[in-house]
Amino acid sequence: MGSLVSFIEKAADLLAPIDGLHWKQLLKEHWMATDGTGLKVLIPKLPAAHNGYIELYRNHELAVFQYEPDKSGDIVTSKLASFRGILTADAEHRFNGVFASGHVLEAGCNAHGRRKFRDAEDSQPLLAAEGGRFIGAMYGEEDKAAKAGLTGRNLLRHRRKYIKPIVRDFRKWLDAVAPTLLPSEPLAVAVRYYLNHHEALFRFVDDASVPIDNSPTEREFQNVAKLRLNMLFAGSTEGAHRACVLLGIVATCRAIGVPVQAYLSWAFERLGTHREVFGLDLADMTPAAFKKTLG
Repeated sequence: MGSLVSFIEKAADLLAPIDGLHWKQLLKEHWMATDGTGLKVLIPKLPAAHNGYIELYRNHELAVFQYEPDKSGDIVTSKLASFRGILTADAEHRFNGVFASGHVLEAGCNAHGRRKFRDAEDSQPLLAAEGGRFIGAMYGEEDKAAKAGLTGRNLLRHRRKYIKPIVRDFRKWLDAVAPTLLPSEPLAVAVRYYLNHHEALFRFVDDASVPIDNSPTEREFQNVAKLRLNMLFAGSTEGAHRACVLLGIVATCRAIGVPVQAYLSWAFERLGTHREVFGLDLADMTPAAFKKTLG
């Protein structure tokens, strides 16, 4: 067991510079998404495991996991201070400082909104279903665009032509329904969600790089959940940080279609004792650089 742990520590330490380079690259991009989940961490002298927090920051080609002791808004505001672009995130207060700077635009998650309308069908079946059909129609158009392989300007044209009219009709519906609802009922919660975050939730319509929701980011945490089931907790704060390095490298490989085991074998040879022989820069040892060698 001790040997296995030391191998994992060494692997994470070798890959940490690559992970750090990925983070610098993410901060320079136009768009990224984020989400997080809890992770118990053993800390000396504490009577119980500490409830830490793992965050994922990603775009379509890069993924970086980071461990933090808590969900502090100050922490996330500090780490995104140099970012200039659009951030897809849940509507949480801890991101207020990020968006308050004016350098980062908010993009929302329509999957959350869709679930709110579905939850409201128990108490307001007809109205909730009616509102949900607007969102379903938007997803339908997104599915058509995906099946047609639309990207960039072609995707933007499609969204503006087919989704923008749905958004306008949906907004009229929201404005008409809102005054008829009691503040405490589930449908009112769903309607307020869209009225309060309207600009963020539909930012994707005018920017092809922004997705309709944050579901791909959330799905990455299925792997974290499996890991958590097997390991129960991180053995230390350093262990949590190392786990994040490995999770990020693996997720990046998956995102760009690189075989994980093949990349790790290739990278460890170039990052380890033979590094001086190869004489490569960090940028030449990333999963993206390895992909280019595959032809």
